Amino acid sequence: MKIERSKVSKVAITTKARSAFATPVVARCLCGAVQIEIEFPARWAWHDHSGPSRRAHGAAYATYVGSWRRRFRVTKGQAKLTRFQDEATGTTRSFCSRCGTPILYEHKRSPHMVNIPRALFANRTGREPRYHVAIEELQDWTYTGEPLVPLKGFPGIVWERPTRRKWRRSGGDLLTIHH
Repeated sequence: MKIERSKVSKVAITTKARSAFATPVVARCLCGAVQIEIEFPARWAWHDHSGPSRRAHGAAYATYVGSWRRRFRVTKGQAKLTRFQDEATGTTRSFCSRCGTPILYEHKRSPHMVNIPRALFANRTGREPRYHVAIEELQDWTYTGEPLVPLKGFPGIVWERPTRRKWRRSGGDLLTIHH
């Protein structure tokens, strides 16, 4: 594994001018130092539940949008990109060296594709994430759509109301337990 500061000659990221017919979709890092764009629509989108993506994003899973490399451009902050290469997995992750935002996920087996965290885009990308990668690695603490209700006294906070389980005592009486 190695981390290197991105150099224009080392990075296989294009900064070509976009075609006259392409509609760009813009994404940016948290601090705004790095800005990228892909041509609309994106190639595909998915949720990645794998351990490396969870750790790279500090989240239960990462949602990515995939684009053909030739339809991807760094429009601002090329020099701010830092790359982490993991030879064991054949992946490279690029992030903003100023704020740490993950920007790109690349895999050696798909050199013609770049993958961008969906959350970096303010607008639609033309693809909804309908696929799940490494679903067998889904964590038991991941929110999976259970009903949420407002938490009394805390505006803007919602929570999962505990379920009530009924247990039978040895004598046949019902006992309700709250979790």
